[in-house]
Amino acid sequence: MSDNIAYSSYAILRELNNREFIRKLGLFPEELRYYVILANSIIGTENAKRVKETPDSVVENSKEFVSKLLAISNMDNNDSFREILETYLIETLKDELRYCCSNCANFNKCLDIENLSVGLLFKRCAEGEETDEIKKEISLQVENALHSTPHLDTEMAHTLCNDFRHQYSSSGVGEVFGRYSDIALELQNSYGIDYKKIQQAMISINMDFFKKSMGKKQ
Repeated sequence: MSDNIAYSSYAILRELNNREFIRKLGLFPEELRYYVILANSIIGTENAKRVKETPDSVVENSKEFVSKLLAISNMDNNDSFREILETYLIETLKDELRYCCSNCANFNKCLDIENLSVGLLFKRCAEGEETDEIKKEISLQVENALHSTPHLDTEMAHTLCNDFRHQYSSSGVGEVFGRYSDIALELQNSYGIDYKKIQQAMISINMDFFKKSMGKKQ
């Protein structure tokens, strides 16, 4: 993968992650949003540790950031934080399995990722040339590119687009559930979340995914 394609993907992914974070942030009262930021960082780090494509430097930076947040927080016997952590984990799994454009195997093709120029700008930002003008142009180019993927905010892209094909097959999705099950167990050990609650939610999510997968094949 060329630098331009890789950095174009990073620019798109950052925008999508920001959108999902804002959506999840809105699920909780404003006075609890610090906990939401912490939950996002913890679960992001746990996912990064378990996805082999994640660079080691990214994992280490994420761990360091979480450690700093925890150092200024008091999570002992904090039921509100545990509930947020549980909800955030479930919502993150749902995001990864939603039937929407960003989870389609044809996503990069629809974006025409190979011909986007935003990667060159994003690389300049990543290397320190982070001017307001460049950041504004990156946002504009990413927004324009995403117009080619109109079903980002749905869970029914398989009924709206004849070419939709989920990035995970019904037979291969078990690896995803295994990853989230491992994360849930880690969070139970570290923060005391309700592991059985996560398991029950995962069963429901799995059934919904399988149902949609079968519906697409018919």
